[in-house]
Amino acid sequence: MIKAIIFDLDGTLVDSVDYHTEAWVKAFQKYGYDFPSDRLREQIGKGSEFIIGELLPEAEAEKLESDIAGYRKQYYQENLLEKVKPFPKVRELFEKIKADNIKVVLASSARKETIEHYKKLLDIADLIDGATSTDDVEQSKPKPDIFAAALDKLKGIDPEEVIVVGDSPYDAIAASKIGLRTIWRTLWWF
Repeated sequence: MIKAIIFDLDGTLVDSVDYHTEAWVKAFQKYGYDFPSDRLREQIGKGSEFIIGELLPEAEAEKLESDIAGYRKQYYQENLLEKVKPFPKVRELFEKIKADNIKVVLASSARKETIEHYKKLLDIADLIDGATSTDDVEQSKPKPDIFAAALDKLKGIDPEEVIVVGDSPYDAIAASKIGLRTIWRTLWWF
């Protein structure tokens, strides 16, 4: 029996993947790298350290990680965050889940302030039982830390009683590392 659902945010509950891709394109370009947007888009869902580490040689990644990630965050926050739209009927979905006495926790590689923005955008703050962000953990997806922190908010609920809903393979990879089952957003979205 499912007693809790852990939801990813970006690409799962809000339509933000193209905006994150744009921010990564701009950030890499600022530091002299021109990656095709489709290559960057397939990285969305990972934490910045994993994206940069995947695309740059190790020495360059170590040297530029903070600068590239910082610029990407600033560009996204200043130019794109306000353009993000919620997917339809998220509040209605959460109301149905809560009516069935199932707990809901958000687990995102985003920062706390971005999660707060999304909760307001989605109008779901009163329907969730907690949220975890990249600020709460050592490493972000595809490491399992974010989902482990979300699971910690579900006291008395065993991992086999939890489903993770995400949109990227990195959600599935991270969740499976701590024994959580996943559903891909495209399979259940209405």
